[in-house]
Amino acid sequence: RCVVFDEITPDAPIPLIEKGIAFYAKQRCDAIVAFGGGSPMDAAKTIALSVANKKHPRKLVGYFKGLRAPVPVYAVPTTAGTGSEVTVAAVISDPDTNKKLVIADTRLVPAMAALDPVLMTGLPPAVTAATGMDALTHAVEAFVGRWATAHTDRLALAAVGIVYTQLRVAYRKPKDLEAREQMALAATYAGLAFTRANVGYVHAIAHQLGGRYHTPHGLANAIMLPHVLRFLSPAITRRLALLAVRAGVGRPNEQPAALAKKFIDAVEQLNRDVGIPAQVDALREEDIPELAKAACWEADTNYPVPRYMSPATCAKLLRHVLPPKAAPKPVRRRSAR
Repeated sequence: RCVVFDEITPDAPIPLIEKGIAFYAKQRCDAIVAFGGGSPMDAAKTIALSVANKKHPRKLVGYFKGLRAPVPVYAVPTTAGTGSEVTVAAVISDPDTNKKLVIADTRLVPAMAALDPVLMTGLPPAVTAATGMDALTHAVEAFVGRWATAHTDRLALAAVGIVYTQLRVAYRKPKDLEAREQMALAATYAGLAFTRANVGYVHAIAHQLGGRYHTPHGLANAIMLPHVLRFLSPAITRRLALLAVRAGVGRPNEQPAALAKKFIDAVEQLNRDVGIPAQVDALREEDIPELAKAACWEADTNYPVPRYMSPATCAKLLRHVLPPKAAPKPVRRRSAR
């Protein structure tokens, strides 16, 4: 027998997770099938850890805060992006503070994941684009970070190659099962890579934008990725060159600096091809200093970044994605009679 809890909304807010915990107890459940995108999967993982440890989700934020293993979770992703079906983390949101919170534990990895491309054929193009760029960001940040290994490199490079050949197809032809299946694999490969090698400044900034403005995570990642890579480029030129070759935008015999530039330009071009905007519409100038400070704190204390960024530099990057200011309305003058 199974029962359905379907109240989780984007960003997996704590009040709805609390309702899920109560529902689990009332229905006397013994396992969870996480069916949906990143938010339902992360909510399911949080519920599973919370009920096993009888602890509120806020008490589980951080690393290994649960004594007992979560109840079994089986993941069926319906988007190709987050990779949550294979990761050690659950990202939830606290509406009281407008912040994203991360719960991390190796036992949070679902017991099984089922990738079914048919479930993804109905995704709107904008969701296909944002989640696909989310997968690309996972792969790239895992590849350029200081915790990368030969194993995570293989997974990350495979994901990058797939995204560059299949995302445009899935975006333009939503019913193309081959493209959908390949993007599902890319998201999972990228998830396997970053759950070991971790992420970086792109995610740290995206978490702030999601917490403050509810900007979809994949969209925020996509918008910020080329700006952060441009800042990191002096420290990761050769890694970016390898990504350019795998993405098919350069040849191995080219100079690393030229290849690095080609890859960053290719990220921007891919964003344009799948309709990703260049600005974060909700972003406000007065919020930038606080957002930059919080993003740098998150990255510097949690992620193996290849080059450190000051809050001032982060603020400068955020200003690149401010929405254009509204043009002043012309003053109409009455004609003299």
